[in-house]
Amino acid sequence: MITTESFSESCCADSSPSKEASDPKGQLGILIAGIFSIVAAGSYTTLAGLLTTDLVNQLGWTVTSIGPGIALNMILYGLTAPFAIHMMRRFGIAKIANVALLTLIAGSGLALIPHPLMFNFAWGIIIGIGTGCLTMAYGSLIVSTWFPSRQGTISGYLVASSVFGQFALLPIWSEVVSVLGWRAPLIGSGTIAALAIFVNLIFLRDGKAKASASQFGDAQHGAHAGPLLFRGLAGASKTWVFWVLVTLFVICGATTNGVMWSHFTLAASICGLTVTAASSVLLLVGIFNVVGTTASGWLSDRVSVRIILAASFGVRALALFSLPIVLTEVFDAEIITFAIVFGIMDVATVPPVIAICNRVYGADGPAVFGWVNAFHQLGAGAMAYYGSVLWLVYGSYDPLWYTCGVLCLMAVCIVFATRYQSQHRLALN
Repeated sequence: MITTESFSESCCADSSPSKEASDPKGQLGILIAGIFSIVAAGSYTTLAGLLTTDLVNQLGWTVTSIGPGIALNMILYGLTAPFAIHMMRRFGIAKIANVALLTLIAGSGLALIPHPLMFNFAWGIIIGIGTGCLTMAYGSLIVSTWFPSRQGTISGYLVASSVFGQFALLPIWSEVVSVLGWRAPLIGSGTIAALAIFVNLIFLRDGKAKASASQFGDAQHGAHAGPLLFRGLAGASKTWVFWVLVTLFVICGATTNGVMWSHFTLAASICGLTVTAASSVLLLVGIFNVVGTTASGWLSDRVSVRIILAASFGVRALALFSLPIVLTEVFDAEIITFAIVFGIMDVATVPPVIAICNRVYGADGPAVFGWVNAFHQLGAGAMAYYGSVLWLVYGSYDPLWYTCGVLCLMAVCIVFATRYQSQHRLALN
């Protein structure tokens, strides 16, 4: 029976998961394996800006010659996840995760060839698909399969690992590039991917995952694998909660990845801040992301996720509104405070949204989150383009920061104003 409930009441409802693995050491090993894989994928996602600068300076390439590969990478990063979740359910989480990591290693090798066409192919398609298989939709599947009673807390750890790979490694790659050249970070990320495969072979087993897949139905309906891939999306798209989450994640992507991955370093340089200082700001964002996502995950198991989402978007709005004031040529306490606050709230929205998907959509939760996360990347891509337009029109990034702040306030209103139909078991009529 479908009932209409408030956002807070429905999102606090318990899921009905299978029993968790009883071996704490086994669970710890699975968590370690998940963290290594997600860090490996995350180490690629923020390399584009660094590589672009050096490819232009050292090889004389133009930004437009490699722009298609970078754009395609962002698109596939978001769109691959639902298909990867389906493959993991059918063939095993460990197998597909290792294939994805091997794909990243192969992409790194091909990207070392100094030709724009090869870079676009390797970075846009191969690495785009590889990283897309190991987004937080993968983390959501790990959580729902092995940690159903601690979804928020474990999600926080996995999101923090993703952010660590994205931001904390970036200053290291920057220093490595200055000494060893543009190929070094590609080799470094490939090495991390190889290490993640080794960790998976030790700790990650597909026994429980295959049992979960059998309950989901893939194992019993192999002839209808294609329709089953979209079953979760078809059912979820009929509920208000799905479109609420899509809207929130479009805004989330636009106000985080859409500005930090694409525009912050350039904006800081225009204001007179050095590239090293700008990288340090992003490093702080990455460090405090760990604090924010871990706390958000812990709170998602204990308080209404509506409060967490509203607080995350509200404080993020205030941070963005302050950026035109605090972003100057001086690396001082004000910009450090911005990095800390923005870092804590940057992806604190992810653990509660993962919890909502798993609680409301049950076995389809990870796949539904994968589709929701695809819209996150669409929002990021749209803001990356829109930010460039604003810069061309106004000659300043201030309108971009104000626009993002307003979007975050709109998200707060959506969180508190929305009512939707909640399905604790996703059954198509």
